[in-house]
Amino acid sequence: DERQHYQEINHNWRDVGVTSELLSGGGKGGWTFANLLSRFGNVSFRFSDTHGEMMSLQTYTKYITNPEGLSDDSPLGIYDSEFGDDDSPTSVLLEEYSVPKCFSPDLFDFVDDDATTAETNEETTGNECSGCVESDEKSGEESNQATNIIPRPPYRWVLIGPERSGTGMHVDPLWTNAWVTVLQGRKRWLLFPPDTPHAAIGMVNDKPQIPSSIWFRDFYDTVTSPSWPEEYKPVEVLQYPGETVYVPAGWPHLVLNLELTVAVTHNYASEHGPFFERMWKEVAQDEPDFAVAWYSGLEKCGRGDLTRVAPPEISDQVELKDDRVNALGHR
Repeated sequence: DERQHYQEINHNWRDVGVTSELLSGGGKGGWTFANLLSRFGNVSFRFSDTHGEMMSLQTYTKYITNPEGLSDDSPLGIYDSEFGDDDSPTSVLLEEYSVPKCFSPDLFDFVDDDATTAETNEETTGNECSGCVESDEKSGEESNQATNIIPRPPYRWVLIGPERSGTGMHVDPLWTNAWVTVLQGRKRWLLFPPDTPHAAIGMVNDKPQIPSSIWFRDFYDTVTSPSWPEEYKPVEVLQYPGETVYVPAGWPHLVLNLELTVAVTHNYASEHGPFFERMWKEVAQDEPDFAVAWYSGLEKCGRGDLTRVAPPEISDQVELKDDRVNALGHR
């Protein structure tokens, strides 16, 4: 039973290698909103990966404490996936935590940098393997400074939001897994088994995402009633500071902040679980250039077992690039 298995592995995880460092902030006072405001008040944070709107923490403080923010049904929340970029003033935050060791390695680290440059750099031989070695967060960002390197899709975020903010019902991008650690505040979660009909829980194609505060008003009583099918019953989690929630690939879920909340989250690709082939399809469709580099990197690192389920168009592109590289090498 997937639901029971989820509850067993996700029950009240505390201090899994990231919380102790983040709660103390490596001697810098911890990742509370007040401390982040004192350190990065003039720095602008992003609200979304899909548009470029940004706001400084000082201005955001005014928003969440004025009548507009206090009365908004679904206040704006910060979802910043660029906080760790080399050119960001907040990149120092990467030094204050490490990924919990209990999670499997991130397969998206196995990317062949050469595969993204084969068409534009005639010096490339295709024999190098520097891009397919698991890199730490910092060196991975630095390697993306090269002009022709395809960066990995967004995968880590700082999350900040007041009461009633949150994330509506969704499945995580590219069918990746995720972990979320709360440093301040409380989050309320509902997670549904992967086979749950999306329309029944408010996920309708081509329609806007329902804000989580509105979703709880309109759907919660239905999905927790005795008449709701047992196989689709949600897992409910109330998450406190220092706790980490694991989100398996393919599970629809939503999150509601019950008070001013600060959290950090990573999405990662894992070979474990039932949706690895589905993840390949999503990556090939949404991130085709990255898919080619990922396929080539896995092959170079001896993980051809993980490329066998890749869509044929990706393997065809890799073969074509290899042929071009070989032709250049024989000039």
